[in-house]
Amino acid sequence: MALRIFLLGLIFLVACPIQAQENSGRLTVAPSSATNAPAATPTQPPTAKAPEPTSSMVDAPLPEIANQPKVITPSQTQGPDGPRGPRDGRWYIGGAGGAMVQQTVEAGTVTAIGQQPLNQEDSGRLGTYIAGRIGYDFAVRDVQLAFGGPTPMRTAMELEFNYLGAYEKMPLYPNSGARVGTETFNLNAYSVLLNGLVKFEDLPITPYFGGGVGCSVLYSTNHKMTVSGIVNGQDVSYSTTTGSANNVCLALQAIVGLEREIYENLSIFIEYRFLAYMDVQFAYGSASTPNNSVNTGGSNSSNDFLANQIISSGLKWSF
Repeated sequence: MALRIFLLGLIFLVACPIQAQENSGRLTVAPSSATNAPAATPTQPPTAKAPEPTSSMVDAPLPEIANQPKVITPSQTQGPDGPRGPRDGRWYIGGAGGAMVQQTVEAGTVTAIGQQPLNQEDSGRLGTYIAGRIGYDFAVRDVQLAFGGPTPMRTAMELEFNYLGAYEKMPLYPNSGARVGTETFNLNAYSVLLNGLVKFEDLPITPYFGGGVGCSVLYSTNHKMTVSGIVNGQDVSYSTTTGSANNVCLALQAIVGLEREIYENLSIFIEYRFLAYMDVQFAYGSASTPNNSVNTGGSNSSNDFLANQIISSGLKWSF
């Protein structure tokens, strides 16, 4: 009995590993109907993307953009160094016309030969003014003034040729007393001046100011003095003969103006000028003028300066 139990136990112990081996074989062999099933693959963690390198440099433009020619606007011209705009330096020519609206004589005297000197007073008559000029506008620069921020300004130099013509009729006075006579003549003045200007740019209308120095040739024609009255206690009456004279003198002027572009490179301007002829002297003959004579003898005149206030306007073309 004990032997039988022992044999049964031994058979059981041998059969268990064989059964386990058969079950393990069935698990490892896939059935033929499962050949199309997807094979199980182990799951892998996603690979982290490397960060893109950063750079402080600006991307270069595309070749088709970088190779395009520079755009030239209508207000620019093509120069040897590339496009040139209205803020660059440029030459210009211009012309103006206007009127002399007032004249001032400083320390003016006129003397008939053989008579006492008389004082000249301002004529106050209108005159004609015509001018032409050629100049150069330098490039615009930002200038720091004593007030405010940087101010865009431009300087200019120009050579001016002008003509001033007027019919003069000057009252004559003794050192004390009432008016005693009149001096009349035709004045024609031709001047060449070098002007310097300062302009305030980037405004709808460009204001500017400046001054000039040069030389003037003055011609006085049809000169005549007519005097009748009390001069320093003496009763006098005379008139000089008609004469002519000329004088070369220094010319100085101050300029204030406004300028505005009305078309490409074409501008209109209006100006005020204070033009002075310095130390003007005329000699109208050397014959004596006796008292109570008519159209006899000559005269001389002189002054510290003969100043003219002028209003004019004109056109300017830049190139």
